[in-house]
Amino acid sequence: MSQLTSNMVRALVLRELEAGKRDDGLWLQAMSESNMDAAKAQVRYVVLRTQAMQSDVKGLLIKQIRGAVAKDSGTSGVRLSNASLADYLSAKTTSLGNK
Repeated sequence: MSQLTSNMVRALVLRELEAGKRDDGLWLQAMSESNMDAAKAQVRYVVLRTQAMQSDVKGLLIKQIRGAVAKDSGTSGVRLSNASLADYLSAKTTSLGNK
């Protein structure tokens, strides 16, 4: 999944560049790390932006998963923070079987 996500993120970075969008903070960092050489900075910017976007994507996925688990665990009567994953799945399976 990581490779698939990375490909998606690289494609998003490419779309940003094609649209003329740029994160100024990351561009400044790239220019600084490249001794103000714009060609080298462009390559470095792509790496930095991809890393930043990858972190954003992971954070959003984790947030969505946690939200879904919290919503789901509210209906199963099991608090995930106090139960192991096996307990959660067992309770969820039992509650689904009783419906």
